[in-house]
Amino acid sequence: MLRRMLMFAFVFAAIHAVAAETSKSRHFTFHYAFSVRGVEPGKPIQVWLPLAHSDRYQDVRVIATHGDLPLKQMRESEYGNPMLFASAKRAEKTEYKFSIDYDVVRREHLPDGPKEMAGKKELARFEQPDKLVPVTGLPADLAAKTVDAKAPRVEQAHAIYEYVFNNMRYDKSGTGWGRGDTLFACDAKRGNCTDFHSLFISMARSQKIPARFEDRFSAPCRQTFRRDRRLPLLGQLL
Repeated sequence: MLRRMLMFAFVFAAIHAVAAETSKSRHFTFHYAFSVRGVEPGKPIQVWLPLAHSDRYQDVRVIATHGDLPLKQMRESEYGNPMLFASAKRAEKTEYKFSIDYDVVRREHLPDGPKEMAGKKELARFEQPDKLVPVTGLPADLAAKTVDAKAPRVEQAHAIYEYVFNNMRYDKSGTGWGRGDTLFACDAKRGNCTDFHSLFISMARSQKIPARFEDRFSAPCRQTFRRDRRLPLLGQLL
C-alpha cells in the first residue's frame, strides 16, 4: 500500500541496476540531480549537498560530480556526515544545476534492533529538542492525546505515524514549508518531507521515544526508477 511506503522525496533520481547475481547484494549506478531555482542575480548563494557514504551495508564510490559552481567536499560538525558545498558571493544566474553519480554495492540488511542503531548516549541525544523541533508545547500536547501512555513504544510510535499521515498533506505552495519547522507543520498541516519529519520527530521525542531525521532512496533490482515526489519518509525510530 502507498501509505506504507516511507520515501524520501527530492527532485530527481534514476537508478540503473547493473548486476544482481544473488539476493544477498546488489550492484548499481545511482544518478542524483537537482536544481536550485529562484536565485537572485547579484545576491550570495550557498548550496549544501549531502553525500552518500560507505558503511557495513554498502560500498559507495563517487564516480563523478557536476555543478554550475565549484564543489568542495567537507563534513558537518556534529555527526561527521560528508557533504559537498558550493558558494558564490554574487550569483550570475537564476538557476543552478548539480549532480552526483555513484557506483554502489548494497548488502542485505537485517536489523538486530535498537541496540544496533545507536548507543545509550546517542539515544539520549535523539530525545532532545532541536532548534525547530521542540519536544514541549503543542507537539507534546498532540502526542499525549494521540498515544496510549500504557501501550508499548512501538504502538505509540505507530499512533504518531498515523496522526501525521492523516493530518498532514504534501503541499509545497506558498511559503513556510521545507524548513523542518514543527510549529509550522502543526499550524499549516502541510509541507514537504522535511516538515513531515519534524512533526513526527517532535511528537515521538516528547514521549521519550528516540527519533532522528534520515533520508533514503529505494533501490529496485532492475530497470530505471524515478522517485515519486509525493511520498515522504518519516523520522526514523531508534
